[in-house]
Amino acid sequence: MEQKTENRRLCIAYAAGPGDIVGTFSCWLNGTDDPNQVAVTYSSLFFEACKSLGARGVAISSCPRAAHIRTDQFYVENMPKGKDVAGLAFHLQQIRYLRRVVQKALDEGADIFVMADSTGHFFPFTLMAPARLKLIPTLHCTLWPRFRPVSRVQKIINLLNRHVFTARSTAILAISQSVETQVRSITGNHPRPVYPFLPQYRKELFSSIIPPDDDSDCFNVLFAGRIETDKGVFDLLQIAEMLEKQGNERIFIHLCGNGSKEQELRTAASEKNLQKHFVIHGFCRQDEMLAQINRSHVFIVPTRTTFEEGFNKVLAEAILAGRPVITSAVCPALEYVSSAVVEVPPDDVHGYLEAIVRLSADRNFYREKQAMCLGLQKQFYDRSLSWQTALEKIIMNIRHG
Repeated sequence: MEQKTENRRLCIAYAAGPGDIVGTFSCWLNGTDDPNQVAVTYSSLFFEACKSLGARGVAISSCPRAAHIRTDQFYVENMPKGKDVAGLAFHLQQIRYLRRVVQKALDEGADIFVMADSTGHFFPFTLMAPARLKLIPTLHCTLWPRFRPVSRVQKIINLLNRHVFTARSTAILAISQSVETQVRSITGNHPRPVYPFLPQYRKELFSSIIPPDDDSDCFNVLFAGRIETDKGVFDLLQIAEMLEKQGNERIFIHLCGNGSKEQELRTAASEKNLQKHFVIHGFCRQDEMLAQINRSHVFIVPTRTTFEEGFNKVLAEAILAGRPVITSAVCPALEYVSSAVVEVPPDDVHGYLEAIVRLSADRNFYREKQAMCLGLQKQFYDRSLSWQTALEKIIMNIRHG
């Protein structure tokens, strides 16, 4: 029986986030990247890892578009989680969804279960899965908002997760030092081995980006991300209102993305008559996003302290595009690109306003920050720092006992 297990083809399951993993897989099969994303998707890195390791792959996302696809090597499925709920219903939904995903992985013969934090709570895995199914949590967000007190519910979840991170996991993937620090905090500094990684990009994608035009009559500030309160979009609206009161007509704020607050934000901007200088573009595909980047002068990432920001890839994308960034320490990515960042205190709307005005008015200061981007780009192209490489290292260690 033991010899049969050793000879059987390794099967790795990946419980991903809410993206359309079936669509991404179809692109990967055709040798192309997902046109809806600027970064290399983690799911495509998973497919590459399985290909490199000669393993079967099972990939499941919570994308609302139910679909599945099977090949000789892969089974890929969009398994919707259901409508958004809150309170106790949310936690029960997280547990039930994890049970469905784990069962699918077991049905497909998985030996290893790579679980993204957006899948659900980690602690029920111990009761749902047999000991032979090895767990690798992949953490893309902090476990709780770093600049807020830990809630009573979160303290309970941390206590329940402690065993997962100290004993049940084979290893842990963490996107930033801030994430690893929290894992160490709840495990008494005794987690299973932690493997860091950084988001990855194609150098050729950014080769078409033109340098920012700092002699332009206008100054374009770019926000890219979810249109949600936690992402600071209403702070940006307040900034636009303050700029109008100052009579500053040179600065334009552009927002690319969608989310649950998009219509509310559009309505508020219209009521304040700010549409001219506060432009909501909605969801942008890769080509549309690159066009917006070409027109931009600076990126802004005003994530609020209520959000569990694990890295925020927009900071990396700004650096690769040669644009300075305005953000706060709420974004752990700051520590990787700080020399090209204008840092403001968290949740400080006036601080963001002052940073925008200074960059738009002080040409030397702008060029100083812009020049720092070049030396920071290599890390986001370096495959040795990628999620795929970290995952392959873990699996090779498993193979070698």
